[in-house]
Amino acid sequence: MKKHSIFILFLTFIMLFILIFCINKVNARSNDNNITIYLDAGHGGFDGGATSLDKSVIEKDVTLNATLILKTYLEKVGYIVNLTREKDVALSKNKKDDIYKRVELINKKDTDLYISIHANSYPSKNVLGAQTFYSTHIEENKKIAEKIMKYLKLSDKDNKRNAKDIKGKYLLEHTNTVGCLVELGFLTNDIDLKRLTDESMLKETMFMVYLGILEYIEELNIWKK
Repeated sequence: MKKHSIFILFLTFIMLFILIFCINKVNARSNDNNITIYLDAGHGGFDGGATSLDKSVIEKDVTLNATLILKTYLEKVGYIVNLTREKDVALSKNKKDDIYKRVELINKKDTDLYISIHANSYPSKNVLGAQTFYSTHIEENKKIAEKIMKYLKLSDKDNKRNAKDIKGKYLLEHTNTVGCLVELGFLTNDIDLKRLTDESMLKETMFMVYLGILEYIEELNIWKK
């Protein structure tokens, strides 16, 4: 218990240090430059996505809540944030056209970065852990995925996953701007389910995603001119 408390205190100190550093950097430039970020809350409407084992928690609700939290963080440092959906709706009458519409929105010429938010499920309840996925058709996709993954692992010392190149995901392969997909965890695992349904824990998880975005933008200097 004592070791766990020390770890939490150390993690909190590191998080605060990184946050202050990143925000100072962002604020120093925000008056002259605007970054536009598209956040995509996975699923919605008729398409519920994954569910918890007892079917009481649905992915579409988790992803929307998580996306709105991340939007708040990003707007506080001056970023322009657009959402593919702001409530429980699908963007079309079928899943295929829904994905096409999300890609169309993200591919607007004024978008600098996108993040697609999802939650996972698996037949075995023992599988857990957040993970980021990217497509290699844009080189920078790997970098943003790795940045976010680094912070997700920082907040969960048991997470051994790494950012992963994935094939066959239409949204990832047809976007023409930098971005990645973030799977926040498994609704079928009790530990992950707690992280995704407890408001304070979900805020902590999205704070990690936020820090990854901040570090990526600062390091690679993708500011509008």
